[in-house]
Amino acid sequence: MTEKGTIFSQNVKHIAFNEEHQKKMLARYIFFQCVAEDCANHYANVELEKSRAFNIRNKAFKYYDKFLVDFETNVINNGGIVKWARDADEAKYMVYNILSDEKAKNVVKTKSILAEEIGLMPFLEMKKVNITETDTGDFICYQYNERPSDPKHSAAHRIREDISETFTEKFGVKENLSPKQLITVTRKVLSDKYLNADAAITGADFFVADTGDIILSEDEGNVLKSIANADIHIVLVGIDKLIPSIDDLSVLLPLSSLYEVTKNKAKSLYTILSKPAKDEFRNQKLYVVLVDNNRSKMLEKEQQRRILTCIECGACHSVCPVFNTIGGHVYDNAFPGPVGVIQSISDGYENSAHLATLCLSCHQCEEYCPMKIKISDLVLRNRIEIAKEDGSLLGEKRVFNFILKHVSNRKDMDKSKEFFNRVELKQMLKKTWGARREIPAFAEKSFSEMYREINNFDQ
Repeated sequence: MTEKGTIFSQNVKHIAFNEEHQKKMLARYIFFQCVAEDCANHYANVELEKSRAFNIRNKAFKYYDKFLVDFETNVINNGGIVKWARDADEAKYMVYNILSDEKAKNVVKTKSILAEEIGLMPFLEMKKVNITETDTGDFICYQYNERPSDPKHSAAHRIREDISETFTEKFGVKENLSPKQLITVTRKVLSDKYLNADAAITGADFFVADTGDIILSEDEGNVLKSIANADIHIVLVGIDKLIPSIDDLSVLLPLSSLYEVTKNKAKSLYTILSKPAKDEFRNQKLYVVLVDNNRSKMLEKEQQRRILTCIECGACHSVCPVFNTIGGHVYDNAFPGPVGVIQSISDGYENSAHLATLCLSCHQCEEYCPMKIKISDLVLRNRIEIAKEDGSLLGEKRVFNFILKHVSNRKDMDKSKEFFNRVELKQMLKKTWGARREIPAFAEKSFSEMYREINNFDQ
């Protein structure tokens, strides 16, 4: 097992038997079930709409090279600047260099899973950039110097009393605040940050090839506040968010908000950003940083690339029994849950081997997925590839090859059963499979031996 795998196993053992954690995750699961119960009622035929969405995203895969160039051309024509980042380090330095060149002193950032993926906030803080997170959930997480535990609900692992105590300590407010009061305090703390921001860093839900438009959605209004006053707007987006046409939004945006808690199943605010703001008072600059960071590797995989059609609705990890047992912090990637498990293979077989086990093949995620992604099948494909290529599994391969060789012949198996009981299953699998479960033992007598005794056959 790799170092990552060892740390992961230790963290799982610690959190999986924490009763307080289990209560939170159970409440979270029940809440999602209540929200999702009537989602299909918002469509005459939700399955047809899911198929349309899947076809839209797959069309982009077929013509990615052309669509990306079209998008870049349209952004430039609209007055923006496009930069291409091959990996996380290049993306981080690209953003930092833009801020340095533009002499941005105060920077605000909105929620971005990609920013978490590349570790942008810690990097900019290390570079002494004065940057503030404006998403309420992420803002709370950063008060504890931890990353979000859930892509949709960043601070869901924290209880109100704990957050209130921290706010009292850091911001001098009164104790035992209600959730509404905590949000009010957060907005007051951030209000000056919005007004004095020189630059804003945002993510994007989609970007459109045929128009050069960038689509942003939000519930709090912090995205609009962030870009309203900033003279520099940096959009950080993965190349997988490309869609061919602006018309595709009529299908994708409602589905991406299918599991929202609001009655109309939609985000509070949508912004279609076509060009930087330019008038007699402002001359805003728009930078679009397109990030690959192993996405092209995933696109090369005929089956696993389907996971890039994900529209980040949050359904899969909300119903995943594994995620609801161990939580999001145990996963060592920015998008925990089934999607992150599949995407991890692009980071190398050794780094993804420990995550490939995190699926029970219950298929609940597929039942709720608005993109009809066969997530369990893709996890299985990961396992197959890892088993073939990962050198750290060589010991287990030898054990099972040895066992298969002996059980393929009845006489050999009967002769070897004592050896299996004493060595193979009792000792060699004790520390791995036997850590939390009882290792099965071979019966004292095989079926053939019992059959011969019952029928008085000669031995």
